[in-house]
Amino acid sequence: MRNHTPKPYHHGNLRQAVIDTALQLAEESGDERVSLREVARRIGVSSGAPFRHFADHAALMTAIAEEATVRLRLMVERDQHQAPPAAIERLRAMGHSFLAWALQHPTSFRLVSARRLYDFDGSPALNAHFQAVRDRTIALVKQAQAEGDLHGNVPPERLALMLRGAVYGMARMHVDGQLAQWGVGTRSARRELQATLDALVDGLGARHTAKNTAKPAARKGRSP
Repeated sequence: MRNHTPKPYHHGNLRQAVIDTALQLAEESGDERVSLREVARRIGVSSGAPFRHFADHAALMTAIAEEATVRLRLMVERDQHQAPPAAIERLRAMGHSFLAWALQHPTSFRLVSARRLYDFDGSPALNAHFQAVRDRTIALVKQAQAEGDLHGNVPPERLALMLRGAVYGMARMHVDGQLAQWGVGTRSARRELQATLDALVDGLGARHTAKNTAKPAARKGRSP
């Protein structure tokens, strides 16, 4: 069991303490709607103290979403540096990074996904992050098409949306507890989801399709 004794915080770090405690409460309860008053009680400050940094619940959720996306971006950038140079492999690595982040931080994933809880339009940081993800995904798709690893007859924006939707959907299935009915256990979730993504990427490959649709060579020595 977790120790629910209010934790002291160092002067000047109340804002971060509120964010960290709100995430902890959301993880414990499974509910994204965290009470600022409960956060204050857990930290051990007055009920009005959090409002020095957050005007309302939406402002707190916006800050949490901003911090979560920073952590996701750092993971993606780290994995991109380690990925092979081919665009198709960097696309694959980006998908693996997102799945790893969602599985390691399911509460952050749920909170970022619940846009009704925070002010996405009013956050330059969140808008910049999601635009950067879209731009990078489309750029890698275009590069993979130019390198002959993805079909060029499908608009890159459509392929990028399909890949993003597939990865998000798999992460959502894990967080919502739907994978068990598909025969995927908790311990094998990351491996199975990444293998499923690999199968999807491979299936979209231009070379893969060309190989599977090539006409068989005519047999010699037999009449038609």
